[in-house]
Amino acid sequence: MDAIILKFEKLLLEFKKLPPCNVIEPDIFSIGAKGYYENPTTDILKFFIYSNGTHQLGGIVLNALLSCLNSEAINLDCNLENEPEREVRTNTGKRIDLLLEGKDWVMIIENKIYHHLNNPFDEYMHYAQNRFQAPSGKKIFFVVIAPKKVELPSGWQFVSYTHFITELKKGLAEKFISGPVDKWVLLLREFILHLESLMSEPIINSVTLNFFLNNLSIIKHLQDTKEQVINQYQQQLKTALEMRLNKEVTTRLHHWGGYPALRFSLPTWQDTNSDVVLLLKGKDNPISFHIYVLLSETNDQNKADSIILVNYNAKREIEGQYRTYSIEMNILEEQEIVQFIYERIIEIETFEFKNKALA
Repeated sequence: MDAIILKFEKLLLEFKKLPPCNVIEPDIFSIGAKGYYENPTTDILKFFIYSNGTHQLGGIVLNALLSCLNSEAINLDCNLENEPEREVRTNTGKRIDLLLEGKDWVMIIENKIYHHLNNPFDEYMHYAQNRFQAPSGKKIFFVVIAPKKVELPSGWQFVSYTHFITELKKGLAEKFISGPVDKWVLLLREFILHLESLMSEPIINSVTLNFFLNNLSIIKHLQDTKEQVINQYQQQLKTALEMRLNKEVTTRLHHWGGYPALRFSLPTWQDTNSDVVLLLKGKDNPISFHIYVLLSETNDQNKADSIILVNYNAKREIEGQYRTYSIEMNILEEQEIVQFIYERIIEIETFEFKNKALA
């Protein structure tokens, strides 16, 4: 076992020397479990790029896009005649991502984030020319927005997301300064943050990636040993408490933020789910205790406060039907932890069963 512990210690020392990983600010579009792809990106782009849309942000997004194009497009009128069109079908059933129509111009936009560029560009151009150029004489612009420079057919312009995001941030900054901040301004900011995260370098650098790939076996061993140790420690506390109480103690193991949360209760509390929780975060962090008691008409908040952790400066809150108590303590000895949990169990028993409290 000593040799194994030495391996673990060496591994942890190497881990502490790894370069820090990139930290990307989370946003409303990145918290879903399914990821984020081109179609929803284009849908949101369509909403914000419409200068007369319900967001009332005017031409912030369209102006940002036009400023990324050639000189001929920079001075275009940003007032669209119609709401932008999505998934426009050509005569052969192909789909154009986004179509914008101004007073004297039209723009065909292909949005590329992950997929390879294999679109029928000639067909898109033919469709747009037949629909707009001959009947109306409107100037047509063909644009691809993508993370990196790509080879495009003649007549198409490339816009990098990096350039687009830079121009978007300029427009949004002016909006923050010149007007009140509403939900659409905040959502546009979230959208910009998400675009930045899509364009950013991988969060995990190559050094860290190789470290974990090369040490998977010992890391698994470390994880398995940790689970074994925590289960054994929980059983030790349970046994010590049962000896003190002369009663059976029920235990459960949860994980809060990746840290073990050891829950202790009595079988007679099964109707209330009251318990005492010991949260462990290692020697560099104080351990914390969390007590949950179910409130009722007869057992209210005031009664709970008069019994539980009376002489401690604990944080007291209401979570649904429960009165909760939280306290951090620099307790390291097992006997002290057992004593603290024992006292809290007696207090909960007193609160829930009045005169039936443990002796």
